[in-house]
Parts: sequence; C-alpha cells; structure tokens
Amino acid sequence: MHALNEAQIRAVEEGDGPVLVLAGAGTGKTRVIIERLAWLVSEKGVDPRYLLALTFTNRAANEMKARAAERLGLGRIAAWVGTFHAFGLYVLRREIEHLGRGGGFTVFDDADQLSLMKRLIKELPPAFERVSPREALNWISGLKQQLEAPKPEDAAAREDEALHRLWTQYHEALHNANAVDFDDLLVLPVKVFKAHPPSLERYQRRYRYVHVDEYQDTNHAQFVLAKLLSEGHGNLFAVGDEDQSIYSWRGADINNVLQFQETFPDARVLRLEQNYRSTKAILKAANAVVSNNVFRLGKTLWTDLDAGDPVRLYEAENDADEADFITADAALRNLPLHETAVLYRTNGQARVLEEALRKARTPYRVYGGIQFYSRKEVKDLLAYLRLVASPADDVSLRRILNVPPRGIGATTLEHLNSYARERNAGLMQVLRDVETDQTLNPRARKAIAAFVHLIDDLALAAKTQGPGALVKRIMDETGYRKYVEESDEKDFRARLEIVDEFASSCAQYDREHEGGADLLTFLQDLALVSDVDNLEPDAPSLTLMTCHSAKGLEFGHVYLVGLEEGLLPHASSQDSEEEIEEERRLCYVAMTRARQTLTLAYARRRVMYGESRPSEPSRFLGEIPEGSLDLAGQEAGAAPSRGRKGAAASAAPTEDIDVARIKMGTRVRHATFGDGTVMYTAGAGKKLRARIRFQTGRTREFMVSKAPLEIVEGKGR
Repeated sequence: MHALNEAQIRAVEEGDGPVLVLAGAGTGKTRVIIERLAWLVSEKGVDPRYLLALTFTNRAANEMKARAAERLGLGRIAAWVGTFHAFGLYVLRREIEHLGRGGGFTVFDDADQLSLMKRLIKELPPAFERVSPREALNWISGLKQQLEAPKPEDAAAREDEALHRLWTQYHEALHNANAVDFDDLLVLPVKVFKAHPPSLERYQRRYRYVHVDEYQDTNHAQFVLAKLLSEGHGNLFAVGDEDQSIYSWRGADINNVLQFQETFPDARVLRLEQNYRSTKAILKAANAVVSNNVFRLGKTLWTDLDAGDPVRLYEAENDADEADFITADAALRNLPLHETAVLYRTNGQARVLEEALRKARTPYRVYGGIQFYSRKEVKDLLAYLRLVASPADDVSLRRILNVPPRGIGATTLEHLNSYARERNAGLMQVLRDVETDQTLNPRARKAIAAFVHLIDDLALAAKTQGPGALVKRIMDETGYRKYVEESDEKDFRARLEIVDEFASSCAQYDREHEGGADLLTFLQDLALVSDVDNLEPDAPSLTLMTCHSAKGLEFGHVYLVGLEEGLLPHASSQDSEEEIEEERRLCYVAMTRARQTLTLAYARRRVMYGESRPSEPSRFLGEIPEGSLDLAGQEAGAAPSRGRKGAAASAAPTEDIDVARIKMGTRVRHATFGDGTVMYTAGAGKKLRARIRFQTGRTREFMVSKAPLEIVEGKGR
C-alpha cells in the first residue's frame, strides 16, 4: 500500500463496523476497495470467500475482480464480486423455492416487459382508462424499488384503477411464464430473506464483510438488501459520492448517503479528496459548480497534477455550428479519437453531431443508442432460445411464432390467444392441442405442429448442446438468415452482420464453457449485460454519449455540449430545487470525466421539436469563476463553422497589433468576420481578451494576440 495516500490508507485499514468513504471523482475509490479486499485477506487473515463486493456495472465488477486477483497474486479471487442484480440472480437461483417459485425461471428485459405490457393494456376492458405501457411499467417499477405494493384504497381515479389491474395481471403473467423482471432481482431476494430467516443467516455468515461501490446510486431495495446482509456482523463498507448522485429518475436515493450516520449511528465517515485524474483548471471549474448545491456532505477536490490548459468555452450560433466546431476543433488539435468524448444531456442531441462527423469522415461510436442486444434480429433469436428454456414464456412465443413467416397470421394468433384465455392455459399448451382444432385451416395446423416439433427438438438438444449450437440449428431449420437476407429493408446487410455477430458470440460461449454451456445460465447472465459494458476504450473512434452514460468513465479530452437552460439543466427540472441540484451534479460528473482538456459549448439557437429557438446559456456556466474560461473557436487557424465564408486567414494576426490600443469602442477588422467594434476587454498583455460585435450582428470573443485582427480606426477605407 506504499503508493496510497494517507486518506486512502486510513480508509483501507479502517476497522470493523459501518464505514462510509466519501470518494470524490477521480480519487481512486476502486483502488481503495481493491486494497481493502487485499488487506482483509493478507493482513487480517480473512478467507476471501467471506468477502462480498457489490457494484452497478459488469464492467466495474470485472475490473475489480481482475485487479483484486492480480493484487493478491492469484489467478482469480474467491470473493463474490459483481452487480447488485447479478447477486440477486445468484440468490434466487438457490432460494426462490422459498417463495413457491420454480428454479428454472427466465429474466425479462426491458423490451420483453414492454411487449407484455402492451398486450395487457390492449386486453383491458373498454371501461378502463387508457394508460401508456411505459407509464404503467414506470409506476410498477417505482413501487417495487420501494419494496411496496399498491394499496386497494389508493385506486380512486379511473387511471389508478387501470394501473392497479395492470399490476395484478403483469405479475400473474410473469408467474405463468416462470419469469422475473429486473426489479425482481432485487425485490425477491429481500422477500426471501425476510420470509425465511435461515437463508438470511446463511448469507450473513458467508459474507462477513460487505462492500458497496457507488453507494450514492443505490435505491431503497438495494439499500435494504445491503443492510440485511450486514446486520449480523455490522461490517458494511460503503464507498460513494453524493456529488455524483444522478439517477433519482431510476430510483437512486441520495439520502442513503446523506443519512448514513443516522441509519448506522456508530458509523465513521472518511473523505477522499485528492484527485488523480484531472488538471487543476478542470477541478477548479467543476468544484465551483457543484459547491452551489445544498444537499451534500461536502468535499473539495484537489490535485498535485499540473494546472493544465484552461477550460474552454465555445459560443455557437446554433446546434449545427456547435457540431461543426467540435468536428473541426478535434481535427485541428489532432486529438486522439479513442481519448476524446462528446457528452450531451439528451440522446436527441447526437443526431446533428453524427451528421457533422460523417461529413468530415471522422470515425465515431454512439453509446446509448440502439444497443446490440436490443436489435430485432438478436431479440428474435433470443426469443427462440428462451422459449426452448421455458415453454411457458408466452412473450417470446408470440414474438417468433410467425418469424420467419410460416403461415400463422394475426387472425390465427388472436384465435389461439382467445382459446388460451378461455382455458386459462399457456399458449404453448394450446399449440400442442391444435392438431384437433378443426376451426383452424389445415395449413395453419400443419405450420403450428411443425413449430411445436421444432421447439421440442431444440429443448431435447439443449440438454447436451450449448447456445451456439442451438442458434446455428435455429437458423438452419427456420431459414432465419435467408429471411433477413430477402427482406426489403435497406440495411439488410447490416442486419445480416448482426445475425452473424450474435451467432459467433454464442459459439464463443460454447467454446469457453465446453462441457458446461448451460442454456438457462447463458440467458440469465445475458440479461445483465449493459451497453457501456461493451465500450472499447482503445477503439480508434470518437465517443458520443449522454452525461448519464459517461459516469464511471474518463477521457483525455471532453467536449460538454448544450450547456443551455432547458437542456442542462433540463426543462423538466425547472420547478424543483432538488432536481436542479441533480442537474448540477450531472454537469459536475460530465466535467470531471476529463483528464487533460475540457471544452464547454452552448448555442444561441437550437432546433427543438422541429423549430429553431433561441437559447440562454446555462446557469452553471455563470457559476464558474470569472477568468477561469478561455474562449474557443476563434483562434487563428480554427476552421470556420457552418455558414461562414472562407477559412480563417492565417496562423498569425495580419499585423503586430498593439494590444494596448484595444479597448471599449475600438474599431477592428477580423480576417473572417469583417469589421466590428470592441464591446469590452478582460485580461492584459498577451492574455488580453476582447468581445467584438461585428457589422453582421454576430458577437465573438477572442484572445487578441492570437486572432487575425487589425485596428481600422484612422485608416483609409
């Protein structure tokens, strides 16, 4: 531990009992957890099997496992390290029978839940108020994360009545399909532990030291799960940062950090404030922004790193100008693409950025768009596998019953659905009996019988074959690849690549699990994969992602765009000071992703909802100390933005300008923008900056010593 600083060493060696480590951005929190695990094993003699470490992404968990094993000189570490959801799945595989459920369950992802909810809403009696599928799922998820269920007396309004009915039908459908959703991976383990104390005691004895990473991101169910696991021994080591709590919209509760000492009265609170990531200039700006929040325990990041380049600010005419500037600026500065990221508040901002990057032929990758495992082709093939693993999965069955087309149309499916409802039976059971159903035409009966035989044959093969072999067989026997190839979609070649990539990944799984490639385990584990887990840090392309997706990552060079009222902070937060504080934390998180350079940008006009509208700079820009920002984009040699005529004239002023003569009212000429008047100045000497209003109406700020300017007063014209 010789390379740790004093605060880190104190955190690592803190004794038993509840501990909260407030770890600011870039302060080495992951290293502290790894060193803590190693210290418990090597110095305190704790068996690694008694250690539990919970985090939020597979990426973070895999990094933690690999680094902890390396630290201890082992091939692998026997501690349980993984995400909350993966741990919940681990518990349910072993304990779900205590809730009267079967062990061979599948996990419904977001798309499966949405498909199920759409069907349930469609089947609501006409008297019920219509609600949207997403609204219903969000309402259900919110209650489950709070470990609550709807109370009958709350169903007063007609809309609430519909939601209550959908709650019941949704969970009945999950139960009938022998499936759970993502929230169940947290809720059901808590139910097991509360309903069956011997199970809880067994896990408490096994995991004597509980570690939680990113504690500020825990929702109520995760908080209760961690609290239950640590109650037997009291050893809860929570690492988090209230200044990075940005997920309240998906249930995260900042109070889990703020009220830690109230929850655990004998808790010790430690702070990590030395930042190893960002320059002094970046930290000064980020600290200044987040210090305006009231709901925080407080810390101030500092660093021994160099001051670094000043934080830059670009004022764009519009969103297209903003995108053009970033594309040109990254090229002008010769930034390594794999070290460069553009962060934005909403996914919709990516479109104009993509257009500019494509036009400039700059390689890029978008994270948070359509994820690989959300592609239609992957979802289709997964539906086959899930139906093989769980014949009661009606959602998967409906998806692929006529994919590829096999003569089972919408009318036939509706007939089968009605029959299933009348019999209160699963759809697969109805399909098995269809050969005797004379109300269906012979072609449909034959197609259904062939489909049932296919699924049964695949289920038999799954006893000895892995998912890779099964996917190959599915594609061969259904003609799925030919179905994609012959589709009239413009992007069928890209879709074929998706099919082949998925088949290859399944075959790789078979090779890695030779002799033990279990289909159900494959499907359950696959449900836990997230898009950011697949981020390739060394891919030769610029990264585009939302500020939320960037949390936990870092880049050498960051552009944070759209710093405008209504975007960051978002319009939906304007009526709540607590929500404004979360938006401020989001801005802070985005700023602290940068190691070497940070460029902020806003547009005076932006296309919103199809209209070009005027924008106001974000209040967060006004919270950065005066003099801490350099104006970007008008330096000599910078490429012109969209709509400008010609390029910047040269890499030097047209004459050795006398900066002492530049003051308010001085008339000047710019090589690109033409004649203008100095409105105000700041700084002095080579650092003199001047804001100039041009005759075109544009206003720009320049570093006078670098801009192609000349004084025009007193000259003939």
